[in-house]
Amino acid sequence: MSLNGRRVELLARAIVNRLEDRGLVEFRDAEAGILAAEKTLAGHLALIDSFEREARQRLGTPASDRKVDEEMRRLAAERGVAL
Repeated sequence: MSLNGRRVELLARAIVNRLEDRGLVEFRDAEAGILAAEKTLAGHLALIDSFEREARQRLGTPASDRKVDEEMRRLAAERGVAL
């Protein structure tokens, strides 16, 4: 498993544990909940990465983080995605 994959797994476990600790969700099988959270997080992170790549490509020249962020927000708005 890659370092990023491990981080996603740890974050998913933390989310599931927090939800259960607060009594917001009760998982019959915590591992199934962790896998669902992990899949969702990985998908969202991949989407954000694709927005960043496209924003940098649209801007063409090396751009500041602020410009990249603004372009990512424009891309998300065009596609109806909330960042």
